[in-house]
Amino acid sequence: GSLYLNDPLKTVFKNKHGNEAELNLLLIALLRHENIAADPVILSTRSHGFANEIYPQISRFNYVVCMTTIDSSRYYLDASEPWLGFGRLPERCYNGYARVLNKEMPSAVSLDADSIRESKVTAVFISKADKGSGLTGHLVIKPGFNEACLLRDKLKKTSQTDYLKSIKANYSAGFAVSNLEFDSLNRPDDPLQENYDLDIQPDPGSDVFYFNPMLSEGIRENPFKSVERKYPVEMPYVMDDVYTLTMDIPEGYEVDELPKSTKVLFNDDEGFFEYLIGNVGDNIQLRSRIKFNKANFKPEDYATLRDFFGYIVKKQSEQIVFKKKKPV
Repeated sequence: GSLYLNDPLKTVFKNKHGNEAELNLLLIALLRHENIAADPVILSTRSHGFANEIYPQISRFNYVVCMTTIDSSRYYLDASEPWLGFGRLPERCYNGYARVLNKEMPSAVSLDADSIRESKVTAVFISKADKGSGLTGHLVIKPGFNEACLLRDKLKKTSQTDYLKSIKANYSAGFAVSNLEFDSLNRPDDPLQENYDLDIQPDPGSDVFYFNPMLSEGIRENPFKSVERKYPVEMPYVMDDVYTLTMDIPEGYEVDELPKSTKVLFNDDEGFFEYLIGNVGDNIQLRSRIKFNKANFKPEDYATLRDFFGYIVKKQSEQIVFKKKKPV
């Protein structure tokens, strides 16, 4: 992060590039030129540690963003990240205490992870192919804001062809991925949507077909690996992840084993995980949701949080077992 100018703002404007501080201070100057209220906000990014509200030493700050006030509403802006859209900051900036630099009315503000609501929705539709026992699938993924920013930035640096290869790497033999498309990829103020198709072919040489209904969208590793932790836990944002699947049973197969439905609360009212699955006739439906009501947790919550995510990983890895129908 950057807190100071390396070059005068006129030079930054002329050269059309600069560090984070230079770009955001230039943004403030441009807004003030148009008589729009704007002030610098200095903060400490997550990797830099916390700034102390009681003893706010300048060395504890390493980043500057813009705060503008329009019709009594405050908006935080970071011009150094082109994929953010209006009124957004990178998640690294949400690290608690920050300071508004205003000659007449200096003030403190709090930028907390608890204030970031990240909602992701994934819908999967799988139907029987026209011939044989194969299946065709279509995924619609609507990532939350921060995930969308990371994806837009990633696709700026790599091709969609390479990104498609990374998707294919998450699938085993018998799954083919095609027709990758994005909606609003170059419009950062609009929600991003990712779509792709699947072709699924059970192994013809086996009487059993194992199928993970979460496909590649489940949580595969527990993010909390250490057995113990003595410090508070701060997740990047308040999480709400919804996954739904509607699926036909493959032609010539029947359900042999189906995962059980479950719902688990986290600390009564601080979050929950639900996994609701059912089989009616030739159709299977699943709804999996992980929802938290906050992002900051005390050290004594760590063991419960670790066990909670461990359970999610285990549950989302469970498979449906299909077996071939015996000839009548």
